[in-house]
Amino acid sequence: MSRHEEGRRIYNFRCYYCHGYSGDAQTLATSFLTPPPRNFILTPPDALSREQMLRAVREGRPGTAMKSFSAMLTPQEEESVVDFVRREFMEQGAPNTRYHTAENGWPDHQRYQLAYPFALGTLALDTADSELDAAQRRGKRLFLTSCISCHDRARVNDEGEIWGKRAISFPRRHYSHRD
Repeated sequence: MSRHEEGRRIYNFRCYYCHGYSGDAQTLATSFLTPPPRNFILTPPDALSREQMLRAVREGRPGTAMKSFSAMLTPQEEESVVDFVRREFMEQGAPNTRYHTAENGWPDHQRYQLAYPFALGTLALDTADSELDAAQRRGKRLFLTSCISCHDRARVNDEGEIWGKRAISFPRRHYSHRD
């Protein structure tokens, strides 16, 4: 296995949850972490040196969710994953590994293509139906019924109350366990 592919393997196992499969930090973790994970797609290589990245992987970053990986990765693995991120995301803006493949249990993922604009953030999820054409309305319904459980951090125009963070077990209809 090449060092680049070794870096991809490590990234896809250890880093994607916070930084996203494509390094764009469009993840659920981003919704809850302050500061949010770094978006490598928007980080020019000259704004973050390889040495700074290696230090972050080895030592973590105080005041952030980025913890040290030195107990889990060898020095060569640390270098492989940093070099992968720099080349794949920061330099090339590449999409990395496609998750929705037949091998991952997603045969014929194209059948969801009407929902892609909502999953990718091209269309805001709170766009009024009256502003969408018929295909976009079908795509929005498809996204809300089939995609949102994984792509739950869709783009919205208004980050108001409905998109606020709250526990999943938020009590409904004023339920109280004390009554």
